[in-house]
Amino acid sequence: MMFLSKKKSLLIAAAMSVSFLAAPLTSGYAAEPAAQTYTQKDLNDEMIMAAAWMQNSAEYRELCYQAYNVALDQVVKAVAHHKKGDKPLAIVLDADETVLDNSAFEAGLIGTGNSYSSKTWKEWCDAGVARAMPGAAEYLQAVDKLGVEIFYASNRNVKDHLEGSMRNFKAIGFPQADRKHMIFKTDTSNKQVRFDQVMKDYDVVVFMGDNAGDLPIGTYHKGQEERNALVDQHKAEFGKRFIVFPNPTYGDWEPALKKDGKFGSYWGLTNEQKSEVRQKSLRTWRPVKTAQDPNTKPGNEQK
Repeated sequence: MMFLSKKKSLLIAAAMSVSFLAAPLTSGYAAEPAAQTYTQKDLNDEMIMAAAWMQNSAEYRELCYQAYNVALDQVVKAVAHHKKGDKPLAIVLDADETVLDNSAFEAGLIGTGNSYSSKTWKEWCDAGVARAMPGAAEYLQAVDKLGVEIFYASNRNVKDHLEGSMRNFKAIGFPQADRKHMIFKTDTSNKQVRFDQVMKDYDVVVFMGDNAGDLPIGTYHKGQEERNALVDQHKAEFGKRFIVFPNPTYGDWEPALKKDGKFGSYWGLTNEQKSEVRQKSLRTWRPVKTAQDPNTKPGNEQK
């Protein structure tokens, strides 16, 4: 064995010390586990305020009553002006979050790692426990008594959801809950074909829904800019021929937040990427702090 001089030993020790300090803190140890990725539970938990608002707020109830009142006024006027020889009158409406409250299904995902799937949605529809939205049953019954046809143009599909939905509709007092009037999805989610079929034989007084795709304005699978532009083009018809309900928990507005013009590409993102897209879509304002005054001062910048 070779023995080193005291001077050399000190120099080597000093070099090792510098090398150790310059190295990452984990040097010589097993790598620390990477930070946990953004989970489905994390993404679900972002929905809590929206679901709480829909289930509890007086304001949500007010908006529902307002929409049904406006729609019923339009139907009453149409019936009063209907003449012999005219096409029979009808209304066309979505079901979910238009007359049917599914917020318990959405809220049931919060705090879990579960997600929407064809299986879980079928179980929900089969259970037949969705409630009527505030004022929905009364509105539909009034339309029925006026002799107006009611067509439920839902994207629940005929094969998996019709029977359970029919039971649910009847249990909560929705009239005309039969195979003729429940025009559910068969081969496409684009409702325009079903709208055209109804309009061929009926004068549709109002279209009602919580999604732009529930209206015959051509937004199906369009990006955000196109969707907004089409809505702007039809602005004079809202509150008249088109009646819309608030739904902050889901809808085609969500994938449209990924502003790449490719509808559906959002669904291929990771949970963390979806959350980032949601956050980047926001127009924000924050108070400004200055070096001279550490206290928060008002600012007016937005991004």
